[in-house]
This record gives sequence, structure tokens and C-alpha cells, in this order.
Amino acid sequence: MTEKIVSEKSQLLAQALMLEQVAFYKKQLTTELSAEFFQQFIQLFLQHAPNIQLNEVVELEQIQAVVKRYAFEMQLGAGLLEFIGEIAQRLHVFSLQSSAELQDLFSDQQFEMWLSKFLELENIRHYLNHFLRESPSIQQLCQYIATTTLQNKLPKLFSQSDEDRVSSSKYEWQQKLKTFSHRQQQRIEQKIEDSIARFIQEQLVDLSLLSNDDLETLARNVWDDNKSKPLSEYTKQVTPLDVEEFFVMIYEYWKELRESSYIQDLILYGVKVFYDFYKDESLADVFAAIGLEESDLQNEAVRFYPKVVVALDEHEVLEPIITLILKPFYENSQTLATIEKHL
Repeated sequence: MTEKIVSEKSQLLAQALMLEQVAFYKKQLTTELSAEFFQQFIQLFLQHAPNIQLNEVVELEQIQAVVKRYAFEMQLGAGLLEFIGEIAQRLHVFSLQSSAELQDLFSDQQFEMWLSKFLELENIRHYLNHFLRESPSIQQLCQYIATTTLQNKLPKLFSQSDEDRVSSSKYEWQQKLKTFSHRQQQRIEQKIEDSIARFIQEQLVDLSLLSNDDLETLARNVWDDNKSKPLSEYTKQVTPLDVEEFFVMIYEYWKELRESSYIQDLILYGVKVFYDFYKDESLADVFAAIGLEESDLQNEAVRFYPKVVVALDEHEVLEPIITLILKPFYENSQTLATIEKHL
């Protein structure tokens, strides 16, 4: 009888203590000092960060599992794809109204840097030269350009009315002349097409092996002619729907590309290189390496934390969360035994 009364008292006291502690933490998290409380938590964590190594808090397999889930497996929902389409179209309209120029996105200094680097790539340029010279696909492309260029440009030896008249002619020599003229015209057109196609391909080949000085002059002229042009001049060449489809195509392409074992191995190996490089470094050194400072964490805490906590409280979610954390402690038999001991 006595043990039962003591146990009931202990449970009631534990329940009362839990409710008081829930109320205390809720007040701590929702008052004006809550941000300061969270800042102190971050400061305490960072004080000990120099003594904690990366491999003590996370393993390579854990990081790779996260990459696999969110880079290789996650599918965007239909709602998000619809949003991407909407924002793509609106950005297109916004860009049409902008007065920004190409040089606002790509400065002269950046142009000089990229041009200098490109001119250093001698091996790539020689490979490109060989590709342009030997590739059957390039030959077909040049032939297509030549054919398209000449289409409807060369004069016909006979007009349509002439052909109709010849077709109805009773003289055989007129029929033979027509056949002969068509054959000769086809031969002439084919020779001209072949010559133009070879000329185009030769020009592409020669262009790929221009001297550095010539390439630099050519690139500078192109840049100077276009850098002051408004970006809207390029944007208006496509429609909002084109922009939307472009973004969707990029996503669809990435969905297919990420299923490639080569791409997956490449990304996971990159993660392994990162982990191997930093695993024996302290968290403080890792934060410093990626440019994350204490002030960054503090600022983000102040920026987002108070509003999130207030929203949780307004929706009556904050108190159940705190209760969920504390309740197992006060229901634990060891806790109740300790309380009974001090009654």
C-alpha cells in the first residue's frame, strides 16, 4: 500500500516537473532572448570545433548515401516542375525589360582571362583540327550547308511551262534534249555543291589552327562588336515557352545522365577525395576551408530562427515537440526511482 502511494506521488511529481520544464523551454525559445540563447549554443559548439575531427562526426558512407539519394535518385515533383516552367517564363519577360548589357555579365577582365586560357589549349585545338578534317559527320554537315545554300539559287535551263510544252511535244529530239539538259544541270549542281562543301570544311580546318595572334585579334573584334549590346537583343530571339522547355530539357537530360555508372562513380569518387582530404582535419579547419565563419552561423540563426519558432508556436507545434523530447526522461523507471528516493 505504501509503495503504491509513493509510486503515484512520484509519477505525479514527474508529470508536474515535465510540464514545468516544457513551459520553461518554450519561454526560453519564444522570448526576445531566444536568438541570443541559440547564438550561445552555436558559440559553445564552435569553441569545441577545433578539438573534433570530421571523421568523428560523419563517415564517408554517410556522405555518399546522401549524394546517392539527392543527386541520383530524387525525382522532382510535378508541382516543382510546373513552378520551374512558370519562373522560367517570368524571367524571360523580366530580361526583355532589362537594359543590362553583355559586358555587365562578362567584363573585359574576365574576357581577357578566358581568352588567355583558351589560347593555351594547344592540344585541344590540334584535336579539333583533326576532328574537323577527318570526321564524316563534319563532311555531311558541310555538304548539307552547301546543298541548302544552292537550293533554288541556280537558274533552271527550262521553266515549268517549257517542260510542259516539251512533254507534250511529238518530236523525240526535244524529249532527248530535255533529258540531256536535266542531267547536265544535275552534274553542274553536284560539282558546285561538292566544291562549296570542301571550301567550307577547309575554312573550318584552317580556322582551328589560326595563330594565337590571329585568334586573339578575331576574338577581340567579336567581343568589341557585341559587348555593348543589350542582353534583351539575345533574349528576344526565343519565346518564353522556349525558355521553359529548355529548363525542362536540362532536367530530363540530367535525369538520364545521372543513371550512367560512369557519372555516378565520378561524383562518388569526388566525394571520397573530399572526405580523404579533410577527414583528419578539425571541424573548425573544415569550416574555414569552405569559407564558413562563426559570424555566418550567428547571422543565419538570427535571420531565420525567431520567425520559425514563432510560427511553430502559433500552430501549436512547439510545445508538443518539447514534450516529445522530455517525456521519455520523466517516464523512465530510473528517473521515477530517483524522485521516490528524494520524497
